[in-house]
Amino acid sequence: MTSSLARGFSLLEVTVAVAVVGTIIVATSVLLQRLPVSGREVRDQDLALKIARNEIEILRAAGYASLPENGPFSDALLGSFASSTASVFIADFNEKTRRVDVIVSWGGTGGTTRSVSLTTLITQNSALK
Repeated sequence: MTSSLARGFSLLEVTVAVAVVGTIIVATSVLLQRLPVSGREVRDQDLALKIARNEIEILRAAGYASLPENGPFSDALLGSFASSTASVFIADFNEKTRRVDVIVSWGGTGGTTRSVSLTTLITQNSALK
């Protein structure tokens, strides 16, 4: 009497296993490509965010009546970047509220331009209505 139990793997099982492993490898490589290339990119993004937050807080503290015109602003930390720009854009949100966008851009690795943008609303009175 022969045993009906088969030993080993069938061609179909091996094919499915190879497809699953291949999919995992491709997904992992795509994920790794999206990670920052170096600690410098992370440091630069953190520094740009700090500059933008600082400018937003300065504009909030000054108040609605003291909002500047659209255009560039300066910050001592901007000198940390090889090439960078920092700008403020102000637009009317409604009758008593203005929208303020702060954008900091710098040259990233590989000749790419990176940027950080923060937005806030500043009102004539301290509450939105």
